[in-house]
Amino acid sequence: MDRSAGKEHPFEHRLIDLSAKPPEFLRAYALAVGNDRMNAKVPLLEHGDNLVVESDLVTKYVAQHVGEGGMYPYDARDEMDSFLEETWYPVVDRYYDYLCASSRKGADAARKKFCVSLRMLNDELFIGRDDSSFEHFKNGDFFLGEQFSVVECIAGPWLQRFLVTLPYFRGVDFMTEILPEECTRLEKWVRAVTARQSVMESACSDDEILAAARKYYVSYLSPGAPGVL
Repeated sequence: MDRSAGKEHPFEHRLIDLSAKPPEFLRAYALAVGNDRMNAKVPLLEHGDNLVVESDLVTKYVAQHVGEGGMYPYDARDEMDSFLEETWYPVVDRYYDYLCASSRKGADAARKKFCVSLRMLNDELFIGRDDSSFEHFKNGDFFLGEQFSVVECIAGPWLQRFLVTLPYFRGVDFMTEILPEECTRLEKWVRAVTARQSVMESACSDDEILAAARKYYVSYLSPGAPGVL
């Protein structure tokens, strides 16, 4: 989570080898989901007696239970959850369609749909800010104005993927060739999120992102792209 949101809290971070999952991890995951037959995945958060899985749920849990809760304020949760569900997650889906395309024709079609989803995202950013009764929501570059929020915590790693994988596998720059020119609000938001110190400090290495994409998602390299499968 974002360090500037409040005090730092001690925690233990353990890396799990998914090709040789430790028995204690498998037991904890089964307990968390209530099913010992599901494929155990990361992340898994242990906090006291609570076990939480799925990265977005972990993010929201930490925002609610650690620190002062300003990143996921109660009076804005419905708006934030709606934005993520109806606007942000479709962008991620269209990105995956583009990244996972298996032909030039498929990639071209997926790129167009990705751009459409980005226009919708641009249109939804900061909607209603002028009517906000909370002064700090009216200004700033983040979803909640000046307050870096759960929305940015969830979006940050995906924005990094956009910026790293698309030039490598599709031969296009996200900011100059994918992001529609008219999406000025979205451009401002992307630059603010990716320039955030905590986002940069918690980012995966480019090599790690590319290796995961190559292993799990990409089977087709666009003409002119510098990547290697």
